[in-house]
Amino acid sequence: MKSAALLTAIATALLTFNVSAANLQGAGSTFSEALYKKWSSRYQAEAGSGIDYSAIGSGEGIAQVGAKKVDFGASDEPLKRDELEQKGLRQYPVALGAVVPVVNLPGVPAGQIKLNAELLAKIYLGRIRRWSDGDIAALNDGVKLPDLPIKPIYRADASGSSFVFSYYLSALSPEWKNGPGVNRQLKINGGEAANGNEGMVAALKRTPGAIAYVDFGRVQQDRLNPVQLPNRVGIHMKPSAESIQAAAKYDAEKLIYSADPDFYLVLANNDTYNGWPLATATFALLPRSGAPKMLDFLRWAYRNGDAPMREAGYVPLSDSMKAGVRKAWARQFNYHPAP
Repeated sequence: MKSAALLTAIATALLTFNVSAANLQGAGSTFSEALYKKWSSRYQAEAGSGIDYSAIGSGEGIAQVGAKKVDFGASDEPLKRDELEQKGLRQYPVALGAVVPVVNLPGVPAGQIKLNAELLAKIYLGRIRRWSDGDIAALNDGVKLPDLPIKPIYRADASGSSFVFSYYLSALSPEWKNGPGVNRQLKINGGEAANGNEGMVAALKRTPGAIAYVDFGRVQQDRLNPVQLPNRVGIHMKPSAESIQAAAKYDAEKLIYSADPDFYLVLANNDTYNGWPLATATFALLPRSGAPKMLDFLRWAYRNGDAPMREAGYVPLSDSMKAGVRKAWARQFNYHPAP
């Protein structure tokens, strides 16, 4: 009896291992975690295999795919050509999203607080320390601001969200540009470091007076209090699917039509008047040596993944963007699947 039970346990373990081994292995961005989880269940049902995805931050995901420890990496920071070549990678946009500053301010209705890049930079540099500060009050006439200390929260891990956030601040705040600058990890004094979007949300919720930056999907999922930011002409706006799509329209289409093989696309501080200023794409990083199973999955995602993508709080790529990426697959991998 014991031998039979042991054999059954071994057979079950081997079956489980084989199913897992058949899945694509991915790692990286916590920003895109919900997207890959949503896609995986659909792909498992339709194709018979799914995705085992580890949300460990864009920086570590880049390192793991570069070391060929996983089939693909995920990053919200696009890599420049030199780094792609050095690591033996190619990158492709898979979805659009946004980084959103969020606050924990008791008594302040959701979406009422207005900030801008200059104020955000001063907050994260420790120059502005209380929500009742005169510069914040001047931008928020009619909003009853609590006299609470400001507690900035930032990502401890190397993060594409931190890249997008710091890129935006560097573009519009000379003090930030000449200080911390653009980086996957913020180099600041003070505040609280948290791992991943999950850690950022947890720290924000338990800390009155806190401010953090998370992905748009988490704002919706956790019913967080988002900050308004100004567009190119200074009119404050709230994050939305429409403003994220608008941010991508001009820059992304220009990139596709230029036939850029590296798809280096940064949407933060975009030139559109109705685009969210902290919009971003999230990218899949694949080995240059080829990744046919991953290309099969991405082809499926481009054709069937828009609805679950929206459910998870992301915005689909335009048809022309998808067409441009498919053409790159054909050139770079000789990938010509049947329609």
